[in-house]
Amino acid sequence: MSTTPTAFLRGKKVILRAVMDSDIPLIANWINDPEIYLNLLVTKPNREQDSRARLEKFCTSDDTQMFSICKHDGALIGLMGMHEIDWVHRNATSGAFFGSAENRGHGYGVDAKMLMCYHAFCMLNLHKLYTHAYEFNKASLRYNEKCGYREEGRRREHYFRAGRYWDVIETGLLRSEWLPLWEEYRANDPAIRVPEPKIG
Repeated sequence: MSTTPTAFLRGKKVILRAVMDSDIPLIANWINDPEIYLNLLVTKPNREQDSRARLEKFCTSDDTQMFSICKHDGALIGLMGMHEIDWVHRNATSGAFFGSAENRGHGYGVDAKMLMCYHAFCMLNLHKLYTHAYEFNKASLRYNEKCGYREEGRRREHYFRAGRYWDVIETGLLRSEWLPLWEEYRANDPAIRVPEPKIG
């Protein structure tokens, strides 16, 4: 008998849950899409067993946490994670991608990132998240900015993609910068379900 995976975190539009074995064929297929791997450090065709091995390593590592992003109806639409978690300096890098084009541009990324930030800052006690994007990846830069990320620097002509070298834009987010955005984002919204003690 199949069981619906439990939502680890629930937002306004998406849930974050554990990555399941049944997710892997779709994730592996997405990674072969030029619109997706252009923004990832992928330079060769991806096989299902490659994704399985990579995700198994991520999901069992002490310095990585991975989430499947699903709509409220359970449909898998993307993948999000924190990597290189530094438990001394309390920071980590974050990243995500969405599969089908029809699931981009609807606020799913902002919702998923706000949930992951909650987990990072309010459950794991991290102090900072950081990420980077190619200069041409305006969508990634926009949605991270909506979550509070600020530009911290630029690595000039750092990565080679699609026939030329591109700048990489570094952005970061401090817990103190994110908290006011979170309070405004989640205000009076019963759809959001995150772990919080019930007092009284």
